Amino acid sequence: MNPVHRIRRASGLQAVLAALALLAAALLPATTARAQAVLPPGLAFELISPAEAAREAAAAAHRSQPPRMRALPQRAAPAIRVLAPNPGGTAHSPLRIELAFEPAPGARIVPESFRVLYGVLKIDLTERLKRFASVSERGVVVEQAQVPEGLHRLFLQVADDQGHQGEQELRVRVAAGS
Repeated sequence: MNPVHRIRRASGLQAVLAALALLAAALLPATTARAQAVLPPGLAFELISPAEAAREAAAAAHRSQPPRMRALPQRAAPAIRVLAPNPGGTAHSPLRIELAFEPAPGARIVPESFRVLYGVLKIDLTERLKRFASVSERGVVVEQAQVPEGLHRLFLQVADDQGHQGEQELRVRVAAGS
């Protein structure tokens, strides 16, 4: 039965709920694909709050264990290339973050698997970032990410359809007065 005919047959609250479900189903993919259009030009969103940055700096300064040893990447794991900001340089807030995903031969990136964790505390910034980012099989683009002054470590993760996970650490220094 055609969904429109189902709405006509339903009554009252059922009709309203059915119409809202159809509308949400129709708009959800388009909203995800155009997420960065949510922010008007010139406005920024807070990716890392000053309080989170302070907690992270305190935790990093008082960490008694050595830095985590990183395993060699799996041969078939997807790669994450950081295109912006320049990993070796100093950035100014708000940031533009651009990542490129490179799957292994014969594999496809699963965009829904993308995660962003902040610092040694591993604060999950994924949902905050995804609201203002364009995430696809090719990579991630986010504009106007407000980040406090200081050195920040983001752990970027993505998986492919064969269950392999790739991870990349992004260290970015944000200058004062930006």
